[in-house]
Amino acid sequence: MYSQLFAAYLTGRGYSGQTVKAYLAARRAFAKWCEETCGAPFDPASVTSLDVADYRRRLLNKNRKPATVNLHLDALSSFFSWAISAGLVPIDPTKGVKRVPEQKSAPRWLARQELGALVRAAQKHGTLRDRALLAVLVHAGLRASEAVNLKIQDVIIRERSGHVAVRRGKGGKYREVPLNATARKMIQEWLSDHPGGEWLFPGRNSDPLTSRAAQKRLKELGRLAGVEVTPHRLRHTFCKMLVDAGESLDRVATLAGHANLNTTARYIRPGMQDLERAVEKLAWE
Repeated sequence: MYSQLFAAYLTGRGYSGQTVKAYLAARRAFAKWCEETCGAPFDPASVTSLDVADYRRRLLNKNRKPATVNLHLDALSSFFSWAISAGLVPIDPTKGVKRVPEQKSAPRWLARQELGALVRAAQKHGTLRDRALLAVLVHAGLRASEAVNLKIQDVIIRERSGHVAVRRGKGGKYREVPLNATARKMIQEWLSDHPGGEWLFPGRNSDPLTSRAAQKRLKELGRLAGVEVTPHRLRHTFCKMLVDAGESLDRVATLAGHANLNTTARYIRPGMQDLERAVEKLAWE
């Protein structure tokens, strides 16, 4: 009953399609729990803070990860914010219900050897399109959705410079990301063999490649390389390499399209390999 209107509200606020899908699923799960608990059809106006707190406790008792529990709480907070604006409820029952503390760990990025193995696999088994896709993910840090929605006109390549224009990034924001010499070379090679059309990465029936298809292809290249690969892990690798190269957080944030420097600051946190190298310095052998 509420799904389409709630989805439109989330989309209008700039949430990605993946987040909208996750929030809708979380709202449905809560509604189902309310119906099973109360024995009546779900009515947003009848939900209390105690209900939300009990639902939080239920998720924790089912050993759901803190991030999962918080996603449900965030989804409910967004839902009741919409419900208030729509005049369906008088108050927000999620107010005062605390999120679950999460252990802040570093994002998962590829180590140098893993990245090398992936590049070799793409060189040996991949297509020119595969290598160009890697270029915009690893060397420009684009999200998968941003990469597959690039049009040829969004890519500017000159003799000694170039950039890609991300017209609708997260939150609908526009940004331009410079292309280094490696990325320009890989993209130019693909453009010389491009089948035509407006999309940089065409899929079927003149449509752009889907994010899912891109993820599937990267997973296959990762399998051949013996490395676990996702588009977002490559984006993390881009940010981590910039931080390790000594670039300031504000530059990394601008390149990655982060709205908050706290998001970028995650790449300062040491990963497992950083910690392994640290303790290895103490070894007696």
